[in-house]
Amino acid sequence: MVRVDLSKLTHLQKDASQVRNICILAHVDHGKTTLADSLIASNGIISTRLAGKLRYMDSRPDEQERQITMKSSSIALYFRHESNDAHSTGEEEYLVNLIDSPGHVDFSSEVSTAIRLCDGAIIVVDVVEGVCPQTRVCLQQAYNEQLSTVLLLNKIDRLVLEKRLEPAEAYHHLAQVLEQVNAVVGNLFATDVLAREQISTTADQTSALEEADDSFLYYTPQQGNVLFGSALDGWAFDLATFARLYHGKLEGVQDSGELLNALWGDYFYSPRKKAIEPGATEKGRKPLFVQLVLDNLWNIYGLVENRDEAKLRTISERCGVVQNVRDLKHADGRVPVRNLLAGWLPMERSLLGAVCRTVPNPTGISEMKAEKLLCSRLADFASYPAETQALKRDIMRCRADSERLIVFVSKMFPIEHGALAGAKDTLERLTKALSLSDPEDGGCDGEAEIFLAFARVYSGTLRRGSRVFVIGPKYDPRTMITTDDAGANPHLVEIEIDSLFLLMGRQLEPVDAVPAGNIVGIGGLQNVVLKTATLSNTRYCPPFVDLPLIATPILRVAVEPKDIQKMPQLVRGLKLLNQADACVEVRVQESGEHVLLTLGEVHLERCIKDLQETYAKIELNVSKPIVPFKETIVPFVPTSEDNPEEEIAKDREKDKTVTLQTPNRQCTIKLIAMPLSQEVVDLLNRNEPVLKAYIKAHEAKQPLPQALQDSISELRAGLTQLLPETVPFDRIWSFGPKKCGTNLLVNGTDFKHTAVWYENETTEQTADDPRAQYESSFLNGFQMASLAGPLCDEPMQGVCFLVERWELDVTIGVDLASVASHGPLSGQIMSAVKEGCKKAFQNQPQRLVHPMYSCNITVNSDVLGKLYAVIGRRHGRIQSADLIEGSGQFDVTAVIPVIESFNFATEIRKQTSGLAMPQLVFSHWETVEIDPHWVPSTEEEYLQYGEKADFTNVARVYMDAIRERKGLPVEKKLVEFAEKQRTLSKNK
Repeated sequence: MVRVDLSKLTHLQKDASQVRNICILAHVDHGKTTLADSLIASNGIISTRLAGKLRYMDSRPDEQERQITMKSSSIALYFRHESNDAHSTGEEEYLVNLIDSPGHVDFSSEVSTAIRLCDGAIIVVDVVEGVCPQTRVCLQQAYNEQLSTVLLLNKIDRLVLEKRLEPAEAYHHLAQVLEQVNAVVGNLFATDVLAREQISTTADQTSALEEADDSFLYYTPQQGNVLFGSALDGWAFDLATFARLYHGKLEGVQDSGELLNALWGDYFYSPRKKAIEPGATEKGRKPLFVQLVLDNLWNIYGLVENRDEAKLRTISERCGVVQNVRDLKHADGRVPVRNLLAGWLPMERSLLGAVCRTVPNPTGISEMKAEKLLCSRLADFASYPAETQALKRDIMRCRADSERLIVFVSKMFPIEHGALAGAKDTLERLTKALSLSDPEDGGCDGEAEIFLAFARVYSGTLRRGSRVFVIGPKYDPRTMITTDDAGANPHLVEIEIDSLFLLMGRQLEPVDAVPAGNIVGIGGLQNVVLKTATLSNTRYCPPFVDLPLIATPILRVAVEPKDIQKMPQLVRGLKLLNQADACVEVRVQESGEHVLLTLGEVHLERCIKDLQETYAKIELNVSKPIVPFKETIVPFVPTSEDNPEEEIAKDREKDKTVTLQTPNRQCTIKLIAMPLSQEVVDLLNRNEPVLKAYIKAHEAKQPLPQALQDSISELRAGLTQLLPETVPFDRIWSFGPKKCGTNLLVNGTDFKHTAVWYENETTEQTADDPRAQYESSFLNGFQMASLAGPLCDEPMQGVCFLVERWELDVTIGVDLASVASHGPLSGQIMSAVKEGCKKAFQNQPQRLVHPMYSCNITVNSDVLGKLYAVIGRRHGRIQSADLIEGSGQFDVTAVIPVIESFNFATEIRKQTSGLAMPQLVFSHWETVEIDPHWVPSTEEEYLQYGEKADFTNVARVYMDAIRERKGLPVEKKLVEFAEKQRTLSKNK
């Protein structure tokens, strides 16, 4: 294959109608990178013999070592769409910007950066494993971002050579996999319709779903959006391929459309009637797909083991494939078979042909998607200036000659100097710019890290030397439009575009201009863009909506240099790592610790490796992984099986209220803590972004968008329905922590508090009420208490504090000596509320809440018992274990505490001899059922556990570990002289 000239690619960039921006999405190890290799080989960039082995898009050494993709990479491919296809209308040339994305859940943020820049996607499914957890996530992301997709049922060769299925069995298995995929898509559609219509009753749900049009949604082979193939062997086909092949060869069947529709389904060809008829299964006949397609493929793959050189040569000649003698006599029988199939059914012809038919060009962006890019769900697009609203038309038209330039940067990525080996002047210019712009780093040597922006041009033409605004995520054209110099606004920085690159996988090709609709690498933004940004030549352009996060960073470690004098290198390295990784979070604690937040163990290992070897280039001390916890209270649970009602009655008689006074005895506070139901906690968790947007709009004194008003109304209705009678909804004073958490402060006093629902409840405070001036102190005390609970200074969850009394005695005089000894009254009230909340919390049954991973593993039945044992030892539990039909494997779903997950994957691989590979993703928060302060109290407990309760209290272990890490006191007995055994007599 002759390599495509760069000039042809740059020429195709000028016509947006001939451009396709696509990404490859799949579960880990389903064949994304191998598929990318096959498509890259069609452009002559790599040899067809190396396709599937080279992993060209995996340029990192650890990617090659682990055999998994860790980052999204883009490459521009040339494709000539020939007219020998049943769906095609002529011969056209296309530029396909292909992005290979990771499948491992720890790098799901890289998938988000890829999807945002694309108009379509190739969904790859391993036909043996079927629909896996990340497959569902990929389908959901593609649906949410309104991508047009093509489904590739990959690894069909495994059905022949590994599973030994007969063609008819394989057909039914493929139909089941396709049904699984469509079931996921149908569920996404139904959920979306019901959410948009805000329907809750069963009758209305049925009616709405019946009226909604979903005919365009599903994958059906007849529509050309389903392909079958093997990326490893370099072949693929759709139904149109075989409809064209057999057109005119079946006697009595002249209509190619009839044959195309009958190739998939319960149809068979009757030689006697010379017609296609339904009911193949009922009549014991082979379906057409088996007879015309799978039988041929099975016969060819049969030659891998049953070597027949003459037969192979004959079949190759009939298929128009030239086989050389060396390949025919190759020791590996799969080599000539691979050459035959790749020559007869080339992957790029069918797959890229389907992409060019199915995926819209950049000028086909819908009005809804364009508005979704510019405006978040909780904002009102009509509230933006007219100039801003006009940008929606520019994005939809995607014209290169537009005056308004709009570019979105989805991530920053580091490049190796070797990638710019052919452009020394560009390399020198970037290095010089970096050294001049960042003098605090002590200059920049020739090995300094250079970052490029991974971006797409949505309107206009981006040229080298262009002056553009870098628009930060907090910029708002509704309130920040000024005619002054942009330097006065920290969220709007004007810069000059230094260099532009055509992304070619491991290589970069410098270009002078990139028209609208294309993906580009931009140099010179390293010091003005952290992760994502919007570029434009107009101040009226708003920042694009943030990328959706699939997974939440939950695993954290503290890092410090072994040589404390190298702290500046660590700080710089953390800055670069934060810039290079879309999902890592870097925080500096109050204690001065530098903390990394990552998605999982694999992600953590990669971040530490990059920090030590690439960004900071120093040796590090890394703490043990830190897992966040939360603290909560639960309803009283009786421990006695004989008289539970009596225990409950005694518990109710206890006075669990707390009464405190400030040190100067001027203020008295009485409150009680009560647990909230899990339904209320879930409701508040789901609406945390709504509360944040609500508070932000109130503080900025902006009118609430209609979408935000609707969301607030839903939240209020939900709270009204779910809160108990003891917690009056209209008396909610505050949410916590950070004003948007899952804890409530409820005012049960006669004090007229400031309403938490600002838009229509303006509770007026009594003018002569002295408590009004201390209300903020009271609320701050609650916020401090809910942010750090009494168990181990972790945030509270699901706790309601009801204030029953708040009295302020103004008759008590306050002298200067009292203020000097106790401080101002505002501070005393804050401290009293904080301590009161903690004591009220301690009067209830206390529990820890820890994060849980959802774990999905596919294993053989012979190692299922070992898998269960490993999960049980780590305090996990099995949720389901379903037999995968036709495979002899089980799909096991379990949950496991994050704190118990370290080295879990390694142990699983050891116990199962490498046959199981777990995928861990954050699932939910779960209460640890054991009381961390539990001691035996009944006669039964004394008999079972003894006076000292000599058993492992898991909750106590967790709590003590957290307290030790934070330097809090721990109740532990320390033996000073452990070697002196004084109870033993000495033998003389």
